[in-house]
Amino acid sequence: MTTYDTPIGNAPKPGQDIHLVRWIRSADGWSSETVLCTYLAGTPSHWVVERHGERVDLARAEWAQFAF
Repeated sequence: MTTYDTPIGNAPKPGQDIHLVRWIRSADGWSSETVLCTYLAGTPSHWVVERHGERVDLARAEWAQFAF
């Protein structure tokens, strides 16, 4: 798989800890899920991160960078 450092907004630097958030709809309404992970790289469609010591690809269509 080829990865790209895509300049989307304020793109994180490889090795930087980031928070990602996604919204989940349930019968009770909407709730958020956040993850703290280490940014490794990115593709136009995925965040490539390390979470709990494991490499994970998270879809950019579902996950957004959480800003404090």
